[in-house]
Amino acid sequence: MNDLVLLDMQGAVAVVTLNNAKTRNALSRDLLTVLADQLESLNEDAECRAIVLRGANGHFCSGGDVSGMSAERPLPVGRGRMALGHRVVRAMVSGNKPVIAAVEGYAAGAGFSLAAAADYVVAAPTAKFVSSFAKVGLVPDLGLLWSLPQRIGMAQARRLFFSAAVVDAEEGVRLGIVDSLVDDPDALLSRAVELAQAFTAHAPLSVALVRSALARGINTLDEALGYELDNQAALYLTKDHREAVSAFMEKRPAVFQGV
Repeated sequence: MNDLVLLDMQGAVAVVTLNNAKTRNALSRDLLTVLADQLESLNEDAECRAIVLRGANGHFCSGGDVSGMSAERPLPVGRGRMALGHRVVRAMVSGNKPVIAAVEGYAAGAGFSLAAAADYVVAAPTAKFVSSFAKVGLVPDLGLLWSLPQRIGMAQARRLFFSAAVVDAEEGVRLGIVDSLVDDPDALLSRAVELAQAFTAHAPLSVALVRSALARGINTLDEALGYELDNQAALYLTKDHREAVSAFMEKRPAVFQGV
């Protein structure tokens, strides 16, 4: 079962690969379980500073495992499955480490949700995004009702929710689903890792607290100022802050430890 999710550490960057070729990396219960465990573990791993999430065999993720939907699921079973998926999204959005989604092929349904939950989306020309929930009589899940409007605005999100339109990579860039398009699909992973490595160069506590603020939502000036008041004074006392000041004065790169 562990082969459903592969882990490759490239320095401080964890490359997490969904690996179920016969279903285009559909989110079966087994895959969700392993993915949730893996992401939660990486968030606690001091050696990991950023995460790249990708799919094997030319596709990111085809969404929920439709083959597992043929049998009627009692309400407690359905709620349990959703709670499992929520562990994955919370680990991505509220965890300590920035997440880059490297998308080629389909990011459909809950696969689209995973991509939209990432901090940054880099895509190959083959990438296709679709909120396919309306086609199977369901509502968008794994946080897509929140994350997609955050990325592309409410009007365009409504259009994609109601129409289940397929968005190709170029339109994804125009809409804001895709942050960076890589012309050569073979260079997609290396580009994603390169971007992730840029994120690892900075103080981990600072990155984690910014992610926490964005996940909670800062809707007013008072909320922003309150968050600063609660956290900035504490960051002044960290060794990483002192290291950054020393490095600036000594004209050298800072070496951050996350303390």
